[in-house]
Amino acid sequence: MDQEDSIDYKALVLRLWNKRKYIIKVCVVFVVLGFLAAILQKPVYTSSCTFVPLSSSSKGSSSSLSSLAAMAGINLGDMSAGESLSPLIYPQLLNSVEFNKELMRVPLHFKDYDEPVSLYDKATDPKYRKFSMNAVFTAAKKYTIGLPGVILTAIRGEQPDVVVPGGGEGGQGGKISAYTNDEYKVYKALAKMISLTVEKKDGYLTLSAKSAEALVAAELCQGALNLMQKYIADFKQTQAKDNLAYLQARSDETRAEYLAKQMELAQYTDANRGAHTATSQTRMQQLSSEYDLAFALYTEVSKQLLQAELKVKNDTPVLSAVKPIDVPMQKSNSRSKTLVVWAFLGILISCGSVFAIDWLLKIGLKWPAERPVHWTKKFPKNWPVNLFEKW
Repeated sequence: MDQEDSIDYKALVLRLWNKRKYIIKVCVVFVVLGFLAAILQKPVYTSSCTFVPLSSSSKGSSSSLSSLAAMAGINLGDMSAGESLSPLIYPQLLNSVEFNKELMRVPLHFKDYDEPVSLYDKATDPKYRKFSMNAVFTAAKKYTIGLPGVILTAIRGEQPDVVVPGGGEGGQGGKISAYTNDEYKVYKALAKMISLTVEKKDGYLTLSAKSAEALVAAELCQGALNLMQKYIADFKQTQAKDNLAYLQARSDETRAEYLAKQMELAQYTDANRGAHTATSQTRMQQLSSEYDLAFALYTEVSKQLLQAELKVKNDTPVLSAVKPIDVPMQKSNSRSKTLVVWAFLGILISCGSVFAIDWLLKIGLKWPAERPVHWTKKFPKNWPVNLFEKW
């Protein structure tokens, strides 16, 4: 490596030392901002639950039954398909309209209220709106940083609530869901409070809920877990009922085929009683084989039908908690960490700006190139021609 291309670390450190006053000023500004951010930040408690989905498989028996049915020319398909929901789909529940509409109405115990209050009622019912410093800061933020959004909303006007005709029933038997304006505002806040991560390698999921109150975080996490249990169980119940209806139809078919083969064998036996020809013996063996196959298929389908009936009545939980939900004792955010982050950001920006300005001066940048005429009325005559002149 050439000596000219090598980095002179000693010169860099010396340059920072020469600009120490500038660096200290910038760091002090960021420390003050960090102190304000730490004082104003809300406490955040995080409650989490680790669980694994429970699944049962009867792939071996269903595959043997399918092979047996194929011999008889009946296609049962994969009857076990659709009975289990992939864990990778679970996070999509958090985006479900109906799921969130139920979750935002789960009663929670806030310390400011004597009775349980849902997030929806707390956000929309005037009797739950109490004066607090957080409300003041939220309003100040809304009309300062968020002022452009407020102005655009005022110009566009309030969007009317979406009304789904026919009670939300879709044309293909599905259901169409929609938020009201109030529900959508609560949903946006709820989306920041609930999260679900999937560990593909280890096969478990972690559900987390955040809130400014520890008990509310735990109750919200429990409410989300209960709703997930309900929705996944409903899905499995729907699949089990569909499977039961399919097996019932196949059972009726195989029973009719079995009775037909039984009657055909009986009639042939009666008609050829005492006959000892090779043709009659061969035909008798064919009918007996067809009867045995029809009887075996009918028996197996009946067993599967009984299992399907038991699955419909089964109320076993579909999720097993490895780490149960508990009320968090410590905050997940820290004011000291916030202050350290802001201080580090100040050091990084101040030191980086020193080298950035040096580089701009090195390439000959001058801004502005000439003193504007209107500057003479606003600034002293000894104001630098360009902002980097006294650097």
